[in-house]
Amino acid sequence: MRLHAPLYALLLAAGAANADQTYHFEIRSSTLDAALKEFAAQSGLQVAYFTNIAAGRTAPTLSGTYTAEEALNALLSTSGLTFERIDAHTVAIRSPERRTTSAAAGGQWDDIAQRGDAPAQSFRLARAQARAEEPRRTQDAAPPLAREVISEVIVTGTHIRGVQNDTVPVMTFDREYIERSGYSNMMQLVESLPMQFKGGSAGATEAAPFGGAANWGQNLTRGTGFNLHGLGSVSTLTLVNGRRVAPSGQGQFVDVSTIPLAAVERIEILTDGASAIYGADAVAGVVNIILRRDFDGAETGLQFGTTTQGGHDEYRVSQTTGSAWSSGNALLVAELYKRSELDVGDRDFLSRDNMVSPTYLLPKRKMANALFNLEQDLPGKFDLSATALYSYEEVISASSTDGTVLDTQTPHTNKWSASLGLGYMPTSDWRISLDGTIARVYTNTDFNFVDLGTGQSLSSVQDYKDKFDTWTMDLKGDGPLFELPAGTVRLALGASYRDDDVRSTRTRLIPATGFEIRAIDSRHVTSFFGELYVPIVGERQNLPWARRIDLSIAGRYDDYSDFGSTTNPKYGLVWSPIDSLDLRASMSRSFRAPTVAEKALAQRGQQISTEEVTAPDGNGLVPILSLLGSDELVAEESDNKAFGFTFRPRALPGLELSVNYFDIDYTNRISSPPFVLDLLSRRDEWGELIVDLGSDAEAQAVLDHYLAQGWFYIDWVGTGVTGVRHVIDFRQKNAARTQMSGVDLTAAYHFRSGESSFNFDLNVTHLREILTSLTATTTAFDQIDTYNEPLDWRARVLGSWMRGGMSTTVSVNYADDYINNSFGDNRPIASWTTVDLNLSYDFDGRTESSFLDGSKLSLGIINVFDKDPPRASTPFFFDVGFDVFNADALGRLVTVRYNKRW
Repeated sequence: MRLHAPLYALLLAAGAANADQTYHFEIRSSTLDAALKEFAAQSGLQVAYFTNIAAGRTAPTLSGTYTAEEALNALLSTSGLTFERIDAHTVAIRSPERRTTSAAAGGQWDDIAQRGDAPAQSFRLARAQARAEEPRRTQDAAPPLAREVISEVIVTGTHIRGVQNDTVPVMTFDREYIERSGYSNMMQLVESLPMQFKGGSAGATEAAPFGGAANWGQNLTRGTGFNLHGLGSVSTLTLVNGRRVAPSGQGQFVDVSTIPLAAVERIEILTDGASAIYGADAVAGVVNIILRRDFDGAETGLQFGTTTQGGHDEYRVSQTTGSAWSSGNALLVAELYKRSELDVGDRDFLSRDNMVSPTYLLPKRKMANALFNLEQDLPGKFDLSATALYSYEEVISASSTDGTVLDTQTPHTNKWSASLGLGYMPTSDWRISLDGTIARVYTNTDFNFVDLGTGQSLSSVQDYKDKFDTWTMDLKGDGPLFELPAGTVRLALGASYRDDDVRSTRTRLIPATGFEIRAIDSRHVTSFFGELYVPIVGERQNLPWARRIDLSIAGRYDDYSDFGSTTNPKYGLVWSPIDSLDLRASMSRSFRAPTVAEKALAQRGQQISTEEVTAPDGNGLVPILSLLGSDELVAEESDNKAFGFTFRPRALPGLELSVNYFDIDYTNRISSPPFVLDLLSRRDEWGELIVDLGSDAEAQAVLDHYLAQGWFYIDWVGTGVTGVRHVIDFRQKNAARTQMSGVDLTAAYHFRSGESSFNFDLNVTHLREILTSLTATTTAFDQIDTYNEPLDWRARVLGSWMRGGMSTTVSVNYADDYINNSFGDNRPIASWTTVDLNLSYDFDGRTESSFLDGSKLSLGIINVFDKDPPRASTPFFFDVGFDVFNADALGRLVTVRYNKRW
């Protein structure tokens, strides 16, 4: 039987089914695609349909006991679609004008392909929640459409299969959203999300050196990482297919820029503390990047992009090849990417007082990456999964602050990870899995400081090598325990072991100090975890005040080789008073040990410098001695609370509104005090971090004391300790307390009108406060809406219209106004609104040309109106004239993409 038809198939636990068998359904009003997935999960039937006929269509709520035919009639009642049985286990969804010959009667799926609305593309399978025994085949029975066994189902926020844990807020950006957005790489997609902040300790963004991040030097590769709500990239756990990968920035963040966007199926973001589920580094939430698994065929992608103001071009070539067979699938994605730098001289609005060409605001970058994924069902109720990722990247950075000295950095990075998973179904509904992952990030950088006048090297470092290795082993099992009147109680239990190793070394040629060890450290973490999902009230109980109440309880014990042990619980509750409304609440506790990179900073040589800040009376500048480096650190702890709701009004099918309020109370949060000019007039906020001196002799004694301990001294002022009357401690330390609260709001509305489909998506993040107390005795201050810090309001709205092969998407991005407190006088920074546009046309099945058949042509424009970032200067090093953590200077970027399916 040929399967080249454009089918989008959902294959879930299959069992004997007939027209008279009834099932109990609980399917909420949603998109038709989501409703059909739930239908398949709850009935155990296979559902096959063309990809595009579900787009833009919705399904009503379905609750009660029905036959499969009755349920499908209800779900399709507003869609204009119909269905028919293919065999005892399979139904096909189709347009009314199509005729599908039953496979059981000897017909072929080719009949659908010849009359289909959609172009021929991949045959896709979504995995089941349970494994069923394969029914005995008779001579008259048609062969199964695909395998009727399962491997692991990846669900973000829970280890339990078979339930959708609505006690936690998970935002999903699927393949359709990615394609409609028009973004061509992970960097663009990540930085467009309102809950993402580009700043943080290491500045997990390409423009990190120009944002004043305390430890931006750790981000030598100019990588891009997730930093949810600005709580720090080290507090956001980033997973690939539910598994850990090696981080960049000496362990500070996972650099997602090296993941090819063509390989991504969806991105799921859990914006709630999840340490009880995943471990300590999930304080701010979890990002799970799910890779494509079921692509069947081949697709070539070509891309060219350029800015209309000039100075920046990019090129990309990608190849995707996949195959699906009756018992598994395989996928291979390879990509080449090249991009020119963006120099400060390419933008007239950039500051020229402190930065001159050549200074690369965005570095020159070359990258090659590859992804391989395999899934295979094995005899004896076993299944196997394997994933391998590899990338090689070259980056060239350059900067010159005054036109006399040029600093160049040339990091080369090899990154790879490999995961192997083995699953076993001892019963029809329990699953045991053993997963292992090994990963490495290895960066080798050369530094060179050259006198532009003489061409002489003033300083040179070769072979600055950062290597981070990690490997993990996870054993877990999950399945049902027993039945309650409301439903099935389910349990997951597991254990894991993780080993992290970091090694950072360099060789300094000028001055010739030779080989140096920057950091050598390792950590071992042993963990045990459990999770229980309890339905307290269910639909079948028919209570007037609750359609359902579900309770989720999770706990995790972690034992660190260097920071002791900790036990962290999490409790979640969801209550649905009516079908269309879910109310949820959760509470959790988290513990985060310092990363090996944060520990290493405390073990390196410390620095003392002369700087200038505003005088206590506000008149003029005065010199100070500043201390840089790190104190000895202890672990962070936090209490997380979240409350929210999801509403799907019956009166407006296709609309879903979700609101989630979060409150995080940190103690001992690891951070560096902000460098602000007016700190001497804010003694209540700085307290003992400011030490007063009585004379030049006392200042000299302080300097001599630290020099005797081997500290490095830089006299930025040029007058030594003359006039210095204050010592300010800017070292990384455990702040006494940080309190954050805010709201995430998402809304999606999808509907169809005639031959047109419409999709609207809204994402809004509002941060109420980030109150920080630097020490136990100081007054808390709010960091929201200040320079280089998260904003109180960020939003993105995306609207799409699709008809035939044509798709048009307009996106609006909004960043609120705030203040520049760098100079101590709270200068205003304007809000920033940009518009993106993406146009595409799919020629597949709509042309007689063999060249265009299977082709898709797209035009994407980021920042359509070429709006400059709001002006914002800083008195500190690397002033480029705007806040790089809350805006960008790229301008209008026009990208043309051509994809060809073979």
